[in-house]
Amino acid sequence: MVVRVPLAHVALALLVTVIWGVAFVATRLALDDFSAPVLTALRFLVAALPALVLPRPRLSWRALVAVGLTLYTGQFLFQFFGIATGMPPGLAAIVVQTQALFTIVFAALATGERPTGRQWTGTAAAFGGLAVIASTVGRDLTFKRLPAVDPLALAVWLSLVPPLPGLALAALWDGPRALRASWQAAS
Repeated sequence: MVVRVPLAHVALALLVTVIWGVAFVATRLALDDFSAPVLTALRFLVAALPALVLPRPRLSWRALVAVGLTLYTGQFLFQFFGIATGMPPGLAAIVVQTQALFTIVFAALATGERPTGRQWTGTAAAFGGLAVIASTVGRDLTFKRLPAVDPLALAVWLSLVPPLPGLALAALWDGPRALRASWQAAS
């Protein structure tokens, strides 16, 4: 059976890939002007703007905050600190993909899900591929417990969480005037 994929879908998939790749380079450049916590706050302030027009997903605030703190705040703070301290953007893009393995392990521990042998084999092969790629870079240089929700609205509303911890950490890390100073001095 041959599956025909519309050319527009292929073009959109390629566009997402290009945007994804450019985002890591843009992060590296932005970290020349902003600290990791400030950049995290700014990134998610922009991403949260559609919350002005999108309805809040039918989730408790507790669930939104918990997922926003782990999935967005934690992940992006670590990613931005890594890039700020010298991790090449290409390697950062690879390291971020290891989240799939951790997601499977944490889901098994937290929800009792048990991946099949075939799923573990596929995960091991993918992780091995990431390890091979990562070993060559830098040498030269669902939310299972959440109800069904609109993924766009969820992503936008989760983006409301990181700005406050990001700005609080920036005030502690960089000093209370860091945001204004970095904004004024930005290239």
